Amino acid sequence: MSEATTIESQSTALDLPAANTTTSGLVLHADNMDSMMRAAELMAAGKATVPKHLQGSPSDCMAVIMQAMQWNMNPFVVAQKTHLVNGQLGYEAQLVNAVVQSSGAITGRFHYEYTGDGNGLACRVGAVIAGETDITWSEWLKVSDVTTKNSPLWKTNPRQQMGYLQVKNWTRAYTPGALLGVYTSDELIEAQPRERDITPRTAAEFAQAAKPQPAAQVDRDQLIRDMEMIARSNDAAPQRIADLEAAWKKLTKDERAAVGADEIKRLKSLAAAEDATPAPAAQQDDLPTEDNPFDGVEE
Repeated sequence: MSEATTIESQSTALDLPAANTTTSGLVLHADNMDSMMRAAELMAAGKATVPKHLQGSPSDCMAVIMQAMQWNMNPFVVAQKTHLVNGQLGYEAQLVNAVVQSSGAITGRFHYEYTGDGNGLACRVGAVIAGETDITWSEWLKVSDVTTKNSPLWKTNPRQQMGYLQVKNWTRAYTPGALLGVYTSDELIEAQPRERDITPRTAAEFAQAAKPQPAAQVDRDQLIRDMEMIARSNDAAPQRIADLEAAWKKLTKDERAAVGADEIKRLKSLAAAEDATPAPAAQQDDLPTEDNPFDGVEE
């Protein structure tokens, strides 16, 4: 093989960086970036070698490749252990387990203990943290306490899934640097489809649905007592009126309806009196109509 042929074959190979796999080393070094970009384009063009959510997406493949390089793993193997959950990329718990054991954060392997069965099945895991001699154990966790179960293996092999979950929990608690920024599929809650009522409605049902709904429960007496204290305060009449109007504006629609137009007129008259005593009752013609009790009431 000629020297020219050798050089050409090397330039098209999957020559990923191996010397400096820190984030800055991968991103800021031009040669590393070029290598990973070529690898990402190659990976994105795959069909059987990469999952569907990575096909045709060099940018997502690039992210997987960078993560694989930091873990010193084959990027195609890592890609096969990813899932798309609610628009986010999650990694299988099996991969997380392998990453932690190969990261140097622990000595040896994880240890598992189980008790009970069914919903009462509980698990804890432990490992020897690098530089220590004794096993550090996690807290016990029951199957019934696990709220997110995206994998079908929770039904067929709950012991395995509990072990994977507890490895993740242990790592988050004792060696978080090994998984910083990486989440398993069970941590990414899959959005449930929202149900809609598509049953046809009759004209009468539409009319019933369009009627005003009853006002929320409010303590009318307490509202009036509070506002009357404002109307009877020691401030000058203009200030009492201003404070009363401010309090009225803060009420909700239901609270205003509960107080009523007649009562707010009385309170305004009380606040306007020089000695804070009730003013003469308003004339009947000045009262709002029954259809709209807030006609003529300033807000």
